[in-house]
Amino acid sequence: MDKITLKRLLDVAQATAPADTIIRNGKLVNVFTDSIENNVAVTIKDGRIVSVEEDKGITPPGSVTEIDAEGSYLCPGFIDAHTHLDSMFPFHEFVPFSLRGGTTTIITECAMAAGACGMKGVESFVESTKGYPMKCYFVAPPMTPPFPKMEGAAGFTMKDFSTLLKREDFLGIGEAYWTRVVDGDNRMLAQAALAQSLNKCLDGHSSGARGKRLIEYALTGITSCHESVSMDEALEKLRLGMYVMIREGFVRKELPELSRLKDARVDKRRIMMVSDVFDAPMLWEEGYLDSIVKKAVEYGFSPMDAIKMVTINPADYHHLRYLGAIAPLRFADILFLRNLEDVSIEKVMVNGEIVVSGRKFVQDIKPFVYPDEMTRTITVNKLEENDFRIKARPGTNRIRVLHVASPTITKEIPMEARVKDGYLEKDLEKDVVPIAVINRRQGKGMGKGFIKGTGIKEGALATTLIWDTCNILTIGSSEKEMRDAVNRLIDIQGGTVITKNGQVIYEFPMPVYGLIPLMTMKESMDKTRGLDEKMRSIGTDLEKPFLTTQTIPFTGLPFLRITYTGLADIKNKRLVSLFL
Repeated sequence: MDKITLKRLLDVAQATAPADTIIRNGKLVNVFTDSIENNVAVTIKDGRIVSVEEDKGITPPGSVTEIDAEGSYLCPGFIDAHTHLDSMFPFHEFVPFSLRGGTTTIITECAMAAGACGMKGVESFVESTKGYPMKCYFVAPPMTPPFPKMEGAAGFTMKDFSTLLKREDFLGIGEAYWTRVVDGDNRMLAQAALAQSLNKCLDGHSSGARGKRLIEYALTGITSCHESVSMDEALEKLRLGMYVMIREGFVRKELPELSRLKDARVDKRRIMMVSDVFDAPMLWEEGYLDSIVKKAVEYGFSPMDAIKMVTINPADYHHLRYLGAIAPLRFADILFLRNLEDVSIEKVMVNGEIVVSGRKFVQDIKPFVYPDEMTRTITVNKLEENDFRIKARPGTNRIRVLHVASPTITKEIPMEARVKDGYLEKDLEKDVVPIAVINRRQGKGMGKGFIKGTGIKEGALATTLIWDTCNILTIGSSEKEMRDAVNRLIDIQGGTVITKNGQVIYEFPMPVYGLIPLMTMKESMDKTRGLDEKMRSIGTDLEKPFLTTQTIPFTGLPFLRITYTGLADIKNKRLVSLFL
């Protein structure tokens, strides 16, 4: 804030200078007093709110644009306090969908861009969000990668991290997996100490942490968590002073369970609702935070409490002093709602300008042009069929096999594997097929194993859309199919490829960092839907193919995972041999 801005606003308030806009005949949703104020006039100058008062029909001096709210509820713009926008679709394609869903501010992770392309990737991603009519803030990626001794990603130093965290548009540390933090990881403790010295937030990822372990986690300065799946977990975090983010998005939907918080004797100012990312079909079909607020009301939250969980609560949590409410000095990010219960949005205003009217985005969006170097980031050489085979001693070998236990969890099961021509054999009848993770950078290595539970019978998948490291994952019914899928993936510089009978039957190119397509949201939606369909055509019976394939190598969740260095036992934080 600067002196000149304050003086200009004060001049308008004192009627010595003209306002830009005045909204008349609105019903103010006051998140400070939990009240609806009728017949309110909102005066705006330079994108900020000057006054909120009873409309007495007085025309201010000078030329001013008047907007008749026609009795609509005037609600603060929604804030998504935790999401991931550095993959799956370009930011400029996201903007109209976010705004139509009433979401005028987002706080996004950038760990995927960091894992794929290091500091240059993050800088490019941040730049891609600028110049659009919505506010985008960031959290610095703390674990790039989570387990440096077991997996690899692009280089990201403590100096890089510090540079980002000290920026005004970086509001804190991104989600930090509790197992690494409570073990006293020097990297994490240094990052946590820096964040606290800067009075910035430390977002948590405490899935499975309870009791003493959760206390240890909170002790390191963690301020929030979006991983509560039960009422008891949420209450335990609230008791320790952590904010609870209720997740209702692409990855998981916890609102049905955590809506029980509406009846709990807790400080509801410390509860938020977040998306943790919507995929393209959800944005196209459901909306955005408007759909979550509507669900919250259906589950029994009052409309006021539901609105506060996506406005003033996240604004206060992230120290966004000028957002989250309709009040003097705050940005004029205002939703015009015909009805509070079903969150029927008629108009959306950002910085005092109407950007959505009648559910239509009314401004032009200029696509961001990514640097050429960010579209050529997969440098590993093409592979041969034998590269995917696993040598073994003659006879029968007892091995560890990854088992898909749920859409996001893989466990270890033992298996007797046959050997043919000196190599381990798959067992399609028992749904056991080869899997590999390849470092996307030339000469860095490949981890190989077997996986049960994908259902793949005739074909292969290869993708760079895997959480955190963004290396190459491939699973297939044969090493030949895996080779074909991976080599085509290298050609298109990332995304997802599916092969069947030696032919490419599906590809979703994501050449930006190997994570973002150069497509419209409609095209991304069609491709996302097509992935699940084509996965089923090669035999998979996974409940959520698009989600599960992203998480199979993810070391932020238990139990047995695979990285480019081999099999990783997450509980004991060590690499383990394929052979038992």
